[in-house]
Amino acid sequence: MPPYTLPGAEVGPRRARMIGTCAVMIILLGSLTWRFAPKPESSDTIRVALLTAQIGAGVEPGTDVRLDGVKVGSVAEITSAGAGRERIELSLDRSQLLGLTDSLTVDFAPGNLFGITTVGLLPNSGGTELEDGSVIDLGDRDSGRVRDATLSALLRSTGLLTEDVLTPRLAELLSRISRDLSAFTPLLETIGATVRAYTETRQLPPSFLAGQFGSALAGAPPMLTGSLDVLESAYENEYMRPPDNLERTRKFWDAMQYDLLPVVTQTLTTSGQYFSDMLPIATMVLDLVSSSVSAPERSARQLDELLDRIAGAFHPTPSGPVLRVGIELDAVPGLATPLLSTLGAQSPGGER
Repeated sequence: MPPYTLPGAEVGPRRARMIGTCAVMIILLGSLTWRFAPKPESSDTIRVALLTAQIGAGVEPGTDVRLDGVKVGSVAEITSAGAGRERIELSLDRSQLLGLTDSLTVDFAPGNLFGITTVGLLPNSGGTELEDGSVIDLGDRDSGRVRDATLSALLRSTGLLTEDVLTPRLAELLSRISRDLSAFTPLLETIGATVRAYTETRQLPPSFLAGQFGSALAGAPPMLTGSLDVLESAYENEYMRPPDNLERTRKFWDAMQYDLLPVVTQTLTTSGQYFSDMLPIATMVLDLVSSSVSAPERSARQLDELLDRIAGAFHPTPSGPVLRVGIELDAVPGLATPLLSTLGAQSPGGER
């Protein structure tokens, strides 16, 4: 009996080879079917199409689709929609969409530290809830709802920044700005010193000071209006119309600017050198004068009463104010008669 036969078996070499070949083919066909056959989608899966003019680098069939960081599906298919537009078919899990509407925003962004792109869906208010077969047009006026934040887009924008912005002209501009700002250093130091001095010597609350400064600024508009009126009157004044008067006025202001003001400046500078030590004495004298008035309100009332009495002692006449004087001469007949006759009075003892 041959070594490959069994007692009572009718299997020969040819039949054994055929059975083995069929078994291998069945196993291979089953493996291919399990690997490549399309899996039937569950009833909870819906298909949604996105029409967009741009697709992030790395987006392809099988790319994860995430909603608020949670995977809710994947990219099923990418096809051309014509006129520079692409159609992205998304396979989404209906139970995880949580009422997502067609007003959504799409982000092509890296899903991990390796830069692998994912499709992010961001919900917005309004719109219609997504259903199986929904088509969302993200082109034209809605193109702003698509954002490409992939790693390749970041590298591309960085390259454009380096090429178009970081140029020698920008460096020159920054250098010029630095030189110009250095001219304002004394002004900034002065402002800082003023603020520091204010904080160190402040004795009143800022709210009170702000109110006082505000009341002081209330006079600024009338002052500006008056200045404009003065300037306007200078052009409309009859005196300024003749050329001779205009030339005389110009010479006057030239003399003020080039002759008087330099002398005044030099005088004050010299005075500051020789009389600056006298300022504490003047301050002390003013303090003593102010302390001599113990009750300013009472002194003000007394001064007003004194001025009223002085004003009442005079009465107006064609020749000007005259002091009211009353002289009693009834006890001196020798003087009363001649004076009364001279003054033309009607009775002795009248007011003059």
